[in-house]
Amino acid sequence: MSLTEASLFETVKNQYLYKLKSRLGLFLAMVGVQVMALLFSLGGVMNYGMGSQYVNLSVRLFSSEMVIAFTFLWIFVVAVLITTKDYQNIDFTFVANRLSSNLSNAAFLVTAALIGGITAMLSGFLLRIIVYLKGSSYLLSQNFIAAPEVIFAGMAVTILYLLLFGSLGYFCGALVQLSKVFIVLLAGIYFGLIILAGRGYQLPVLIKVFYFFRGESSLALLAVKVIIAAGLLYACSIMLSNRLEVR
Repeated sequence: MSLTEASLFETVKNQYLYKLKSRLGLFLAMVGVQVMALLFSLGGVMNYGMGSQYVNLSVRLFSSEMVIAFTFLWIFVVAVLITTKDYQNIDFTFVANRLSSNLSNAAFLVTAALIGGITAMLSGFLLRIIVYLKGSSYLLSQNFIAAPEVIFAGMAVTILYLLLFGSLGYFCGALVQLSKVFIVLLAGIYFGLIILAGRGYQLPVLIKVFYFFRGESSLALLAVKVIIAAGLLYACSIMLSNRLEVR
């Protein structure tokens, strides 16, 4: 029997590094999702026009918003996926416990948010270059090249929202692992909200939650809100995972 006992930090670090190497396919999937969203964005995210008897004017707006939205969906799915038993069983190749497993998963999702946020924002420049090279329309030079502070602020905001979506997905995955009944409940809530939104119903609680994050103009305050919310979601996920049977 070894007289040395691995610390929690060393265990989490080893699991984290192993997961980065073994889950490269998830990042390749991110690239595929972002490329697909980029192709969808080539037609413009918004079109409008006006005209008269002699002149017709058509305006198309190009943005990386679709790429960012698809990246949000990607990290949510990844967060749910890594809570499944096939991924969780990887942790038992190490001397580990539920806490180290959850912490290494959280670290992995933070890394995924960093990579996803940077690449999603940079896709906007790639989109501008592609539209410019197509040369089929007159391209306004305004906002073609963004200021560095705007770029970094956009990256920071995107990364923060990815952190939030990742923690929410991880919490949903923990609920599903606790009981498969939550698959039906979560799906019912999701489609129910879509139906209510389509009929024009507004839920005050969801609106307040949305503006609590989306309406924040200060980057520092937004970071504090996201870190606290993500921390609470991960803490709840850890407590839920502790109720699972031991392997």
